[in-house]
Amino acid sequence: MAGQSGHGGWRQWIDGEAFLAVLIWGASFPIVKHGVDSFGPLSFAVWRLMVAIGCLLVWLRLRGESLRVRRQDLPRLAMAGFGAMGIFQIVFLVGMRHTTSTHSALFLNTSPLWALPISWLIERQRPRTGGMIGALLGFIGVVLMVGQPDATARTTLLGDLLTLGAAICWVGVTLIPRPLVARYGAVPVTTWMLMGSLVVVGLVGARDAVQSVGDPPGWGAWGALLYTGVLAMVGANVFWQRAVQRLGAATTLVYYYLQPGIAMMLGVVFLDESVRLTQVVGLLAVFAGVLVAQRAAITQPAVRVADPAGQRAD
Repeated sequence: MAGQSGHGGWRQWIDGEAFLAVLIWGASFPIVKHGVDSFGPLSFAVWRLMVAIGCLLVWLRLRGESLRVRRQDLPRLAMAGFGAMGIFQIVFLVGMRHTTSTHSALFLNTSPLWALPISWLIERQRPRTGGMIGALLGFIGVVLMVGQPDATARTTLLGDLLTLGAAICWVGVTLIPRPLVARYGAVPVTTWMLMGSLVVVGLVGARDAVQSVGDPPGWGAWGALLYTGVLAMVGANVFWQRAVQRLGAATTLVYYYLQPGIAMMLGVVFLDESVRLTQVVGLLAVFAGVLVAQRAAITQPAVRVADPAGQRAD
């Protein structure tokens, strides 16, 4: 990260591609809900992955890029696609069916907190002080924005644990492919990851996907499918992986906290929803956390712990 210290102006405070990724994801919450309600969760997951992979293959074809990777990199690709991304899709969707949206938002947004010790263990990097402060500020902000759970809503320990598992899987989606993106580029690696996750999701959702063809939903649902397949899964994932290359996994994941705030602001603008003072304070705390973590990533290179074998970890 030391090579980035020369960046000036707004780039010291905000990363454009990381922000654009969470903006797309944050705006997709009501769109995804409409698609899931129309297609069914597993069917929607299968179809949007197919749309995303089709777009990525066309992109690679037009740019003349290859999906060829070295044989020694296949295990890491499999871990990122079949493991992290594929399992994330399943446990997140199933978890949402067994818990409330409030619990889901809280547990899913623990990803930046999990990233700190996981990055230390895997990347051999001690967390930056600014990164830790930013992660804690952001999580406090999310808690304030989400508010109190509905006492009448149905939650289960299984649902909460599955959503917590999804949060940890997302750390893997961010962290595992990082050296591959540096070697092959964000688009080929994202394509491999989504193809791997399609195999996992297809094993449990193929039947539902075929049934949805016999009873197709309306045009609005197909529009939701295109939005999430093209923008949320292709564009946002590519932006996200590129940001990870510049900032590191732990810092990039702090941007994840912005999603509830973006969804909240869009609800105010387009749905005339009301906002509590605590939510405004929470949103400010999230922005403060992102700025602190971003500034630390640019100006304070992480300290790499010596590898016991005398080698640098990927």
